[in-house]
Amino acid sequence: MHPFNTHKTRAFLQKATGALGVLCLGLVVYGFSQEDPTPLQGRLLPRHMRHQTEWVTLSADDIRTGTTVPQDKNVVIHLPEEIERITRKVLFGRRGDTIRYWGYCFPHNLDEAAYNRRNGFPGELFLSEAEREARRHKMITERRRTFSVFKNLTDADLNETQRGPKARIRHQKEVFTGGTSCFVMTQRPIPIGTDEDGDGLNSAEERNHRSDPNIQDSDSDGIHDGLEVYRMGSNPIISDTDGDGIPDGIEDANRNGKFDSGETNPTEWDTDRDGLCDGLCKVNKGQDLRGEDKNRNGLYEPDKNEYNPRTVDSDGDGVLDEHEVYLCVLAGGDDC
Repeated sequence: MHPFNTHKTRAFLQKATGALGVLCLGLVVYGFSQEDPTPLQGRLLPRHMRHQTEWVTLSADDIRTGTTVPQDKNVVIHLPEEIERITRKVLFGRRGDTIRYWGYCFPHNLDEAAYNRRNGFPGELFLSEAEREARRHKMITERRRTFSVFKNLTDADLNETQRGPKARIRHQKEVFTGGTSCFVMTQRPIPIGTDEDGDGLNSAEERNHRSDPNIQDSDSDGIHDGLEVYRMGSNPIISDTDGDGIPDGIEDANRNGKFDSGETNPTEWDTDRDGLCDGLCKVNKGQDLRGEDKNRNGLYEPDKNEYNPRTVDSDGDGVLDEHEVYLCVLAGGDDC
């Protein structure tokens, strides 16, 4: 059974909401930073957890080069010191909408934080969107008044940013900085890494897509790698993803990573689906060149014998563009 659903894991999560739980986890993080963490782990973990779920540590170097947070394990991560700012979504590869993960980041000085917040839980909790939704669902379906980690959580419990006694289980952290140590547990593997070039694609995802982690726009098409992968769905290392002859950054005229009105689609060879490619493409087994935006500049220029790749009948005469090309070919035209 998945750790998110086991009674033992529920018990652990409940313990983690208390000061004793966070102190133990904080000391475990310290122990994992030492050369031999095993003795410390054995002394501090609750007896029922000592041999139950494996502990994994991801070093700053691991995260700097990009790696994977394994599923169903207690994972401690150490963020590289040089990180000035990275959002949760980028750090964890924007998997939060579909994958349940949760974690807890420890303050740099645990003793001082614990002293200053004797009635609270030092550090900050983060929950993926899918995890928050799962907990809301539990709250709605079970409708019990007794508070627990998995049941009856309100929006205030899940999203409260104020540090108060009512916000016992709350999503708090969206921005991470260098030198922070955190605990993470995830339902399925998620990519984790830094974002040196600031393109919104972390180093693990850059490697997966073979893009350059030090260049925002690996294929020089005018669109940042992160926008291509996460928003547009285009290829960050191919300047013309759909092969229609028009670079992605020309098709996405405002280069916002979205297919907007008035643009052609960088991921579709034939945006208006009239049988003609958006730009200029080889047809008839490569013997001829046909297309709508023949000079591939993203503009509809009828005076240059072009067709509009955004509509099936460019001149509105009732004859579809594809049929007009066919009639032109039959008449022996040399610029159809």
